[in-house]
Formats: sequence, C-alpha cells, structure tokens
Amino acid sequence: MLGISIFVADRPLEDNVRYMEVMKAAGCTEIFTSLHMPEDDIGQLKEKLLEIANAAHRLGMDLIADISGKVLEKFTFPFLLDAGVTGLRMDFGFDASEIAAYSQQMKIALNASTLTPEFLAALQEHHICLENIEAWHNYYPRPETGLDKEAFIAKNRWLQAEGITTMAFIPGDGLKRKPLFQSLPTLEKHRNQSSFLAYLELEKDCAVDKIFVGDLTLSEWSRHQFQRYEEGIISLRVTKELPYALWDTVHRNRLDAARDVVRSETARTDQERFVMTNSIAPMHTNKRPKGTVTVDNYLYGRYEHELQITLTDLPAHEAVNVIGHVIEEDLPLLDYVRQGGRRFSFTAAT
Repeated sequence: MLGISIFVADRPLEDNVRYMEVMKAAGCTEIFTSLHMPEDDIGQLKEKLLEIANAAHRLGMDLIADISGKVLEKFTFPFLLDAGVTGLRMDFGFDASEIAAYSQQMKIALNASTLTPEFLAALQEHHICLENIEAWHNYYPRPETGLDKEAFIAKNRWLQAEGITTMAFIPGDGLKRKPLFQSLPTLEKHRNQSSFLAYLELEKDCAVDKIFVGDLTLSEWSRHQFQRYEEGIISLRVTKELPYALWDTVHRNRLDAARDVVRSETARTDQERFVMTNSIAPMHTNKRPKGTVTVDNYLYGRYEHELQITLTDLPAHEAVNVIGHVIEEDLPLLDYVRQGGRRFSFTAAT
C-alpha cells in the first residue's frame, strides 16, 4: 500500500490537490500531513487543512495528521474530527490513557521505533482499541541519521507479531522538502536510491505493511512505475539496440525461474504473433553482462524466439542475439523480476 505526504505550507493548494489526484490514480489511498507549525500560522493552517481534508474526502483517501500534545491543544480533537482527519500520529506529549481513549474514535499511529513492550502493555491496560493502532517509523531529513535495516526489521517483526500494522517512508525523487532538500527516507540506505526500488525492498524484505513517500512529489517516471506495479508489472528502462516484435508486450518470467536469466514465457508461447515472424538470423551475438536483453536465433533450434534478461555476466553465444540492455539504475530491480511468475515490461530509456 502506497501513501503520500502533503505539507500544506510547502506548496500551493492547487499543486497539492493535483498531486493527490495523480497519486490516487497510481493506487494511493492515504495521505500523511504534519501540523507542527509556528503558533502565528494556526488560523491559516486550519484553513489549509480543511481544504486538503475536503479534497481527500472527495478522492476517497484517508488523512493522517502528525501532532503533539501542544498542537492538539491548539487544534482540538473535535475540530480535527469534524475537519475529516481520519487518523492521528501521536509521537510525544501523550500518556497511555489519552492514546487509548483517542483510539476508540479514530486510527492512531504511534512511533514504531520507540514503542516498547512496556508501553504497549500500559496501552492494553487502558483498553486500547488495537484494531485502530498502527506503528509508524519516522523519516530522517539529515543525512546519516536514517535507520539501520536489520534493527528496523527486528522491530517490525515484533510489532506484527503483536498484531500491529507497520509503516515506513521512502524518499521521493521529485520536489524535496526544505530546509535540507536531502530526501525523507526511514532507512538511511534509501536516501539516494530510486523511490520504486526502496518501496520494493520495504514491501518484500522488511516486514512493512504500509509505505509512504516522505518527500513532496514523485517524478513522472516513478509515478509510471507505481501505476504499472498496481497492475502487477515491474517496468524496466532499456536501451533498444535491435528491433523486436515484442518490445511493447507485457512479459512473464517462467514459474520455474532460472538461476542465471529471466526467461519470458510470453515470448515462447505467443504463437499467433510468431506465425507471421520470419526466422531470426544470428546478429549482435556479443557478450552478455548483467541486464542484457537477448533473443535466441535459429541456431538454438526450438528455443528460437526465447527472450531473456541476464542476471549475471555471461559470455557471447552464437545462438543468442543481444537486442538491448537494462539501464544501470534499474539493474537492482532484476532481483524482483527474477521471481517465478513475475510480470515485467520494457520502456525505452530517454
């Protein structure tokens, strides 16, 4: 599940709403916003919050606001409830009894990194509504302060074992947030990685249930990747070096996934297309470094037309034509394409 961050003071309302609409189309269902603002901005912030909440309601998106005890005094719980805020992230300034009481009325997100078995027990003693409790990690604007992956996973596994939904942030690759403009990831290793790659690692490897983009926006390419992934497809950018009839086809890795290559079962089974396709002559039979896209020529007999992506460096072969290469930035995505049954597609690199 992908969510986004909207910071009402950082961008014009029209830009924020347009971004919400675009990301809703990409599969986003939740919005995170922060209400930690200077006191003299409180009236203006309330107006902007109402506008964002109305847009979220129109789009069918939940809105979770980050607050402290002092911020809640200024906004008041009834105002937030009436405004359409559907959840609160309570980090500091609240005791167990207060959090438990609020959990009876809406979703409450606690700080995943600092939540302890002792405090969870205290919450349960005050009859917390566990179904409304989630554990959210922070994002870390300053470089070198993001979390370590192994400790992060251990905490998430404990939280999930307690029946608590976990959440973390990935960096955006569009507009960055002031004042540092250094990305807003939870894991330090993700600070300079692509948004989509960071998402896949959290989803597949890190016991994370929900993932939000920390920064202000995603690039057009990242939005395309997430839209395709919503359809079950990983999109790879490639340099196309030879014409190929199935460049624009959605491919599927064989269920009996190979060690050294991704094997498109689509290219071998799409007989209707290949009935009209001439035999493939040997050409560009070059070395095949990791990420090389190849098609077998007629010298491979019944394997002719098989499309592969190499997962390791392989030598040249007279029966294998090199038709393109996955660009370097997208090579890490092959770790997820290599899974048996994974669907993937190609996009020409610009």
